[in-house]
Amino acid sequence: MDYQQVVESRHSCRSFSDAPVTADQVAQIAALAAKAPSWGNTQPWKLTAVGGDKAKEIRRRLVEAMRAERPQEPDIAMPMSFADDMSARYKDLGRALFKVLGITRDDADKRAAHYANNFGGFGAPCLLFVTVPRGQTGYALFDAGAFTHGLCLAAASLGLGTVILAALARYPDQVRAVVPIPEDQELVIGVALGHPDPQAPVNAFRSQRRSLPEMLATFDL
Repeated sequence: MDYQQVVESRHSCRSFSDAPVTADQVAQIAALAAKAPSWGNTQPWKLTAVGGDKAKEIRRRLVEAMRAERPQEPDIAMPMSFADDMSARYKDLGRALFKVLGITRDDADKRAAHYANNFGGFGAPCLLFVTVPRGQTGYALFDAGAFTHGLCLAAASLGLGTVILAALARYPDQVRAVVPIPEDQELVIGVALGHPDPQAPVNAFRSQRRSLPEMLATFDL
């Protein structure tokens, strides 16, 4: 695939098959993502990839913590609100996605199940955790974001699916209970990785993007 095809093929996959992701595939994805630019080539990111029984255990622990309503203590503060236009797009996404999933406004059980699916990484066989050293400025997070986008594009180029999930980073203690992510590293975000289930209707869902006039300003071009 050329670059445009890769970018357009990437989407948030919310249903995965049982097919495993290999260590070689993860290595290819990480190597490509590591081409991302960073402030002064500092490359602040580290990547922890988890599969097999350890991935299942992390998913179980995160869902259990969510259902028990344990206090969330993420390493990176999560947004509590958004600016008006951002909030509108956030709500529009939820409504459109729930329509595809057949979840009505008053169906509390299905909403709770979908929320749990986020913490369970939608059953992905591989979980990726992006970290940066503690005590850095927001630019390290900016760099980690570029790296994370690179992970998703690299996965798409190999025919794999991804979904970036803050839910995977809301209980870092549960992740560290299974894999040794050092305390001097902050868990920024988790990415679920696997083979998309082609039979799942939700995998045909695509979120909308703003028009160019809404987000692009040009001068003297």
